[in-house]
Amino acid sequence: NNDPSHPFCDQEEAIFIDTESLINLREIHEAVQRSENMVILLTPGVLSRPWCLVEIAVALMHDVNIVPVILQRPGLDFACPGEDFYRRLRCGDTLMADDVKLLSREGITLDDVEMAIREVFLQIALPFSPHRSANVRQAELRDILKRCGSSGAQPIFESFEQSAGL
Repeated sequence: NNDPSHPFCDQEEAIFIDTESLINLREIHEAVQRSENMVILLTPGVLSRPWCLVEIAVALMHDVNIVPVILQRPGLDFACPGEDFYRRLRCGDTLMADDVKLLSREGITLDDVEMAIREVFLQIALPFSPHRSANVRQAELRDILKRCGSSGAQPIFESFEQSAGL
């Protein structure tokens, strides 16, 4: 980011942060391809959002290191997908028809999505607890960054805390 007021502007590594305001899937597709790591925040509904599924599938197709992170916050319960989820995905019961079309326009099939999600959940998800103390958050973030292969946890942690308003 070239904006000097952005909390991540002084980071040596490029950081792409997906937000709900992104509307061009081609840009998301390209940003994921250029990434070394992709941290997936496992929140309810993440596996039913077609743009998130695009990111996961593209990351797997391009050998991007995927780091699943479970957000641990009261009232926010993520359930790891089981065989029933995958059966419903294959039958087309998980996504709307327009969502499947969106995936198809990006060259992604439901088989690609299933394979990518299964690959993500071969890993143990790391916790992140935004409501816990700064020491706990810092330790959790350090573990996430280790999985990403980054040793610069302190500056990134401070920038993360600023951007998240913590």
